[in-house]
Amino acid sequence: MSPRRLAPFFLVVALINAVAVATRFDGLAVKLPGGAALGVMIAVVPLLVLAGYFEGRLDYGETMAELPLWMRIKSVPVKLAFTFGFIYLTCVALQTWDINIGPLDPTPPASFPPEKRAMWFAMFTGGMFFPFYLAATSILIPGLRAMTWPLRKLPSAAGGLVAIVVGGGLGVLVLAAVTSSALGTFIKSIGATYKAHPGAATGISLAATLVPLAIGLVRERE
Repeated sequence: MSPRRLAPFFLVVALINAVAVATRFDGLAVKLPGGAALGVMIAVVPLLVLAGYFEGRLDYGETMAELPLWMRIKSVPVKLAFTFGFIYLTCVALQTWDINIGPLDPTPPASFPPEKRAMWFAMFTGGMFFPFYLAATSILIPGLRAMTWPLRKLPSAAGGLVAIVVGGGLGVLVLAAVTSSALGTFIKSIGATYKAHPGAATGISLAATLVPLAIGLVRERE
């Protein structure tokens, strides 16, 4: 398929991942309803796997094979979708482990006023967009292409649903790792949060995965 046909799907994925990145800013996180942050966390990895499933079906046209992948992807929506997803996972890991990349840190100093804190966070995320894009095309996209290759042999609807299910399981493992939690403890914490805030957590997780899937399937059939 041409990237233009699936551009609406990747734009929706990019928007969801961009919102997910925004939730990592503490000034916004404290205003979210209970369970919202967990719903976002549980949705991002399955959404990325689903995006990897559809990205592997794209034909970018004639490109030179010796060029790096970041130069061969001829679709702005694809670039936005995966880069924002990679930024989100990076923010979760760095904030949880309380580390930084040299002078770069997604968490602004506590002494900063709100406006300066927002600018600090924006510089780490939006200001570092191109380096994050290079990292996404070096690590994330190749891994997702390999993972979803068997799924592309299935009918589109089945492949998309399996991608979400596989991504859900992978997401639990990834988030357990980046939050330094034992897998069993992390699963119990997910269950406790869902019980406390079932509406927000479940609604966000389902909407963030099933709505893009529906858009992707409709655009593919058109």
